[in-house]
Amino acid sequence: MWWRWVPWGAVGCESRSPDVPEQWPVMSETNMGRVPVGDPIPLWFDPTTKRRLEELAADIGPRRFGALVRVAARRLLSDPDRVPDALDQARRASADARRITWAERPLDLDPATSTRLNELAHEFHTDRSAIVRVAVHRFLTGAGRFRHPVLRENARTDLTSRTRVYLNRSTLVRLEKLISRNGDAPTAAAIRVAVRRLLDDPEDLTADLATIGAARDLTPETLGPRTNVHFDDDPRDQLDTLAGRLDSDRAELMRLAARQLLANPRDLDQAVTEEIYRGDANRDLLIARNTHRQQAADQATAAPPVRKAPSPQGNPFGNRHVFRLDEDTKRRLEELADEYGPRRLSALLRVGIRRLIENPAADEALAQARRPAAHSPGRRRPRRRTSRAPRRPRRAARLEPPGVGVSGATRILRFHHNIENRMLDEMFRAPNNRKHLLAKHARRERIRRRGRGSGT
Repeated sequence: MWWRWVPWGAVGCESRSPDVPEQWPVMSETNMGRVPVGDPIPLWFDPTTKRRLEELAADIGPRRFGALVRVAARRLLSDPDRVPDALDQARRASADARRITWAERPLDLDPATSTRLNELAHEFHTDRSAIVRVAVHRFLTGAGRFRHPVLRENARTDLTSRTRVYLNRSTLVRLEKLISRNGDAPTAAAIRVAVRRLLDDPEDLTADLATIGAARDLTPETLGPRTNVHFDDDPRDQLDTLAGRLDSDRAELMRLAARQLLANPRDLDQAVTEEIYRGDANRDLLIARNTHRQQAADQATAAPPVRKAPSPQGNPFGNRHVFRLDEDTKRRLEELADEYGPRRLSALLRVGIRRLIENPAADEALAQARRPAAHSPGRRRPRRRTSRAPRRPRRAARLEPPGVGVSGATRILRFHHNIENRMLDEMFRAPNNRKHLLAKHARRERIRRRGRGSGT
């Protein structure tokens, strides 16, 4: 299969080559693959919406973001008649949140111009700043020959009426750039020229006040990195058709769908599950994967098992030791231990070691057991070190000296008569459960003897 990686920041960044036929990964119980839901389309969300979507998808299950976005798209497309009003409302809300404050500017006018401006504002039920904004916009779109009128206006001395107007900062920047081509930039004079032109020819002032007078500078919309979400052909075509009718695009419609989903997150678990399992071919495997994940999550969040408190008397048998025995000795020990019951090899070996320690000739027996290992033929003696460097300490061996285990096993194999009582004492010398273990041993003995044909 041929895969291509898209740039950093994209989510769901695997993509098929257009020259390679569609081949999806083979799904099995161990490799579930992914649901074939079409090609990815790029989307952009603001950081807050993206974070809330990810949190909502994580509450439903792992890797549910794409399915959640598709559920939002299907809910948006299920009622397309409500989309235009919702889109206009979302655009207005976004514009209100991104507005830039007005730029306050003093404007000196002669008394006649000031009176006419006040009368025009009163006639259209607006303020003077809105009319000035429309006048400056008309001046910028059709300035014509403005150099000499601006210079004459800048030389006037009868400007006794001062007012303050509020304009967009971008409008002032454009105006200064326009009139500064001829040297100095008398911005106030250019604004007065624009106001007198509008007072002489108001034209369709009502429409311009509704559009131009209310326009505000906006900060750029903050969007996060690109997110690729796979869509089928049907919902993709519906999104394209709706976006073309509303002069929008897929990303804007999906941001609207995401906000509507977050505002009303009803029945999301069932909707996302149906979105994931809507393919009949992979439904059983996906349900099995979801069940396995839920069981793993339940086990991870389950309370840890209650551990039995250790006995204050400690382990009656002490620490664990490891002995090496030859195969024949081990087989004979297992056969002898089986005569006293199941799992009796350790107790039998402990009895042998205890009897070895009680024997006054234990030192000679240990020396005799170790002698063949020390003088075995073919073993090379270690070479004497000639370097003055200090010898590195050797790691402590995990195995016990071989003579102890071998001597104890040999002695118990030679002298194993009348040791049943010692075996019982060795197995049941823990005082806290001695009675219980003795009863269990007696029950096992009755069953074992009955199996051998003995009625006693």
